[in-house]
Amino acid sequence: MAVDERKHWKHLYSEIVATEICCGCSACIVACPHKVLELRDFDPQQMDGNSPFDNCVHGEDGCSLCAMACLRLDPALDVIEAGVHGRRRAQDQPEGTHRSKTLARATDRRILGRGQDGGVVTALLAWALDTGELDGAVVAAPSENVPWLDEPKLVRSSKELIAAAGSRYTYCATPLGLKKAAEAKCKNVALVGVSCESTAVRQMAAEKIKRPVRPVKLVIGLLCCETFDYDAFMIGKVQHELGVDLKDVVKVNVKGKVIVTLASGEDINIPLKEARPYANEWCHHCPDFAAEHADLSCGGLGMEGWTMILVRSATGEDFLDRAAAAGVIELRAADEEPNALAVMDRLARKQRERIDPFDPHAHARWVDDQALRAARNEAVSSAD
Repeated sequence: MAVDERKHWKHLYSEIVATEICCGCSACIVACPHKVLELRDFDPQQMDGNSPFDNCVHGEDGCSLCAMACLRLDPALDVIEAGVHGRRRAQDQPEGTHRSKTLARATDRRILGRGQDGGVVTALLAWALDTGELDGAVVAAPSENVPWLDEPKLVRSSKELIAAAGSRYTYCATPLGLKKAAEAKCKNVALVGVSCESTAVRQMAAEKIKRPVRPVKLVIGLLCCETFDYDAFMIGKVQHELGVDLKDVVKVNVKGKVIVTLASGEDINIPLKEARPYANEWCHHCPDFAAEHADLSCGGLGMEGWTMILVRSATGEDFLDRAAAAGVIELRAADEEPNALAVMDRLARKQRERIDPFDPHAHARWVDDQALRAARNEAVSSAD
C-alpha cells in the first residue's frame, strides 16, 4: 500500500472511534510517536492544534502507527495467533487456543487476603519481582484520590503490587502504563489486562511497534464479560441509589451477581440483570471472554479461593511451572471443578455471539437492526 493510502488517525477516528467500536484500550496513544493523542472519557482524541480533531497532519504525512496499533481496525490476527499459539483458533474452541487448564491459588496468606479469588496473579508477579525476573509490572491500581476507580500503574516491587491487588470491575486503560515502563527503561515487565488489552499488546508487537512492547515478557489476561462505567455504576448505582459510601467498600466481586462487601462485613448483592445496563458500551462488541491472546488467562468463575488458569503459550507454561516449583502457588486439576468449566464454556460461547469487531460490516448491521427494532416498538406502541 502506498504511503498516501495507509490508514491513519482519520480512518481510525471515522471507522472506530466515531462508531463507538473503540474499547478505550489506549494502544493508539501508546504507539503515537508525536504525542498528539490523549484518552478522554476512554475515547482517544487528537489534540494537535494544527489539525482538525478528526484528522492528523502527521497521518497525512505518512505516519500510521496509531491505526496499526488498533486491535479493532484491520487487526493482524494471523500474526498474533501464530506468535502466541502457533495457529489460529479453531471454531470449536470458544475460550480460545490453550495448552492446558489448571486451578491454582497463592500459598502466601497475605496475598490470599488481598487478592481476588485465589490471588494467583498477584502471587506470580510478586515472586517474579522479588527474584528479579521482572523489573516491573503494568497493572490497574486504585486511584489515590477517587475511591474504587482504577488507574494504570507501573509497579516495581511486590509491596507496590500487593497494594494494587484485587479487582474493581470498572475499566482501566492499563496499556497506558507501558509508556511509564518505557520512560523508566524497564527491560522485563508483565502486563495484566482484560481481553481487549491483551490483544492490544499483541497487535502492537505484530505490527512491530517496538518501543512500548519490547520489555513485555509476560501477558496475563483476565476473563471478562464486561466492565462497568464508573460514574454510572459505582457513583450512580452503588453510592446514590443504594446509599453506600464508597470509602466503606472493601471488595467487589462477581459470582453470578455483583457482591459489594463493606468494612462491616456486610455484603450488598446486586443481581447481574440490574448491573448489566451499566456496562461500558464497547464491551458489547467484544467476542473474547477468556483473553485468548494472553500467555496465561485467569478468572474466578464462581469458585471461592481458587483461580482457573488457561495456559496458552510456551512462555506462560514455563512461567507457571517454575512458580509452582518454587512453592508460591499450589495447583489442582481443572476437572475437579466441573461447574466452573461449564460456566467458562457457556460464557465463552455466549460472548462469541456478540458483534464481531473484526467484521467491518458488523457494526453497521447492528445499527440498522437497532433502528429497525426501535421503529417496530414505536409502531406497536402507536397501535396500542
